[in-house]
Amino acid sequence: MKIKRIGIIGAGISGLVSAKTFLEEGYDVTIFEKKPGLGGVWEKSRTYPELTTQSNKDKYCFSDYPMSASYSEWPTAEEMRDYLESYAKHFGIIDKIHYETEVINVSRKADDQPGWIVNVRGKDPNGLLSKEETYEFDFAIICNGTFSMPYLPSLPGKEEFTASGGLVLHSTDFKDTSMIAGKRVVVVGIGKSACDIASLAANTAKECTLVFRQALWKVPRFVLELVNSKYVLLNRFSEAWVPYRQMGKLETILHSTGKPLVWLFWRGIEILFRLQFGLDSAGMLPEYPLEKLECSTSVAPPGFFNNIRAGKIKPIKTTIARFIPGGVELTNGQQVLADVVIFGTGFNQGIPFLEEKYRQMAIDEEGNFQLYRHLIHPGIPQMGFLGYNSSLYSQLTAEVGAWWLVDYVNGELSLPSISEMYKEIAAELDWMKTRFLKIVFGGTCVASFTLRYVEQLISDMDRKHQVKIWKNIFQVIAPVDMSRYHKIRQELKSHRVQSNLIVDKN
Repeated sequence: MKIKRIGIIGAGISGLVSAKTFLEEGYDVTIFEKKPGLGGVWEKSRTYPELTTQSNKDKYCFSDYPMSASYSEWPTAEEMRDYLESYAKHFGIIDKIHYETEVINVSRKADDQPGWIVNVRGKDPNGLLSKEETYEFDFAIICNGTFSMPYLPSLPGKEEFTASGGLVLHSTDFKDTSMIAGKRVVVVGIGKSACDIASLAANTAKECTLVFRQALWKVPRFVLELVNSKYVLLNRFSEAWVPYRQMGKLETILHSTGKPLVWLFWRGIEILFRLQFGLDSAGMLPEYPLEKLECSTSVAPPGFFNNIRAGKIKPIKTTIARFIPGGVELTNGQQVLADVVIFGTGFNQGIPFLEEKYRQMAIDEEGNFQLYRHLIHPGIPQMGFLGYNSSLYSQLTAEVGAWWLVDYVNGELSLPSISEMYKEIAAELDWMKTRFLKIVFGGTCVASFTLRYVEQLISDMDRKHQVKIWKNIFQVIAPVDMSRYHKIRQELKSHRVQSNLIVDKN
């Protein structure tokens, strides 16, 4: 089957780079986006006030399209929207996007014919739902991501709370500081959105209470208020101190013979963070070692721990048992008065529109995705998944993943057998279960081994292993240079052309 038509679900980071990559290879691309604008998590209707990225602007960009020098070091949501809009216009993606068009079903063609049928429902010019439309594609790429379905816990007493004048929101519903100004606010969670909103409430609301299950390690923007964290944590050298199931010779030695050195390294970083944030005096010292870091580890909002010590944020380590008129009752029996309760409780991970047979194949009973290289499922033909490889380098993992997918569609990859791919999927998930405190985001988190993962994808695409990713020690210890990956892509293409020419001559 010759693949020509590519259907992409979602116009976030992954959807945009998928479209760009396949367009460059001459494919006919169509993108469906249920929101009125592109950007995924950065789309205007999904962002809360003063939201910024966790990664620096030169680490949160595509390899061939740097961010404007005028952007903040940690870009704002508005700057991210401008950047992604500019990217889409520059690479001719805009005209391929169907906005306010929700995908309601994706199923195989009749009699298991190659390709997919995609049913969508859009809106008419008046904003009303229009009739259902059907499209056919040779290959489908699911890019709805792991942050598209807000999770809002179902707790008793909500109706009584709202009837008494209370307001219950998910972080994605928090649109303006006027919603909390002068009010008693309870924020639930300890991830990025919860801490961001609590920090904002500390200086806006009448009072702010933070309810969370357990303290998490937070990373400072500037280590000891002096050194940009990208020089300490966002490089290949720092990643080497985190074990991975597939390590090189030096890393294997480091995590065997050198274990005492690894232990000292992490204890030293912990001491730095404890002193800088005053974790002990704030009562926010995590109970697990820092090297267990995962995708729930986030960058601390400026002043977050200062606000806790100053009493502007009141942290309570527990959960909400129920709503009551005028507030909430906690599991420990304490009652907290509240006008607004904001849940920074993250998202559900799922692909509800995919045909049931294939959805059950892609996601196991525990809710973990079963994807080879986090990109394809061995039993689901003509389909790719992008954005299911969460990291602090979202653009990079999405971009290199898109290269891998286009090579897969072009038949350029030498993949193992289906049974071997299943074994690899199981081995990856089993390792995660022993490595992390818990599996997050459906087993899609690659944060602690992002650059190793990217190296793995490049190795798959590099037939004769001619590409040298790290050419000198400076590239290993310096912050990752995104433009380096654009050069790597050009090398891969050049080697591929040369190999094909040799084959043709023979």
